[in-house]
Amino acid sequence: MSNEIFIILSENQISLDVFDKEKNKSIHNKIYELKNNLSDNIQLEDCLNRILKEQIINIEKKISSAVNNINLILNDPNNLKIKISTKKNYDLTKIQKDQIQYLIQDLKQQVLASHKDLKILHIIIENYIIDGNKTHEIPLQINCKNLIIEANFICVKKNLVAFFYRIFKNYQIEINSIICGNYASSLNEIDKSNILEGSLKVVNGENLREVYILPKKPTKLGFFEKIFNLIS
Repeated sequence: MSNEIFIILSENQISLDVFDKEKNKSIHNKIYELKNNLSDNIQLEDCLNRILKEQIINIEKKISSAVNNINLILNDPNNLKIKISTKKNYDLTKIQKDQIQYLIQDLKQQVLASHKDLKILHIIIENYIIDGNKTHEIPLQINCKNLIIEANFICVKKNLVAFFYRIFKNYQIEINSIICGNYASSLNEIDKSNILEGSLKVVNGENLREVYILPKKPTKLGFFEKIFNLIS
């Protein structure tokens, strides 16, 4: 798909942006003001319905195809960040890729078990610590005594996610991804206020420290599949 459609929800406004990846530029943009804030679900739903009713036809004319998918960006300070780590003893044996995958999957299950009301948006590996030495690189085939993985889980309330899914489902639109706006902005080295640019990096999988743990029937390769296919 050559176009990515983004809806950015901020404290006092909602913006819609259509980005043409072939032309590498935005081809359609519209901003709507919110009188209150994102916590007012009634106003938020009314505004989203107005945007979708007004803009779907305009977007479809511009991209010459139906609008079936969007990316939702939550620029909300209430998104939760959970820091967590795990340790495994290796007794000077080599670190294998399936072991790292298992450890990160285990961290994910710990977070979900302790926070049943949350949905994980992003998993970012902050550090791999090998015998006390920190690295951002995946430490495969390295002999060590122990490995520590430090990760950040960025989460949002499940009921909020269900709220958005319900609204877009009424227009036969699926949500491709839900992106934390603060995290997306952090990926920009120069302009931290450019949420759209950072969100494109998230969608394109440009942050190699972000982990994508896929469902049983994946539709595209994620972080581990991409990286491990290259090195295996």
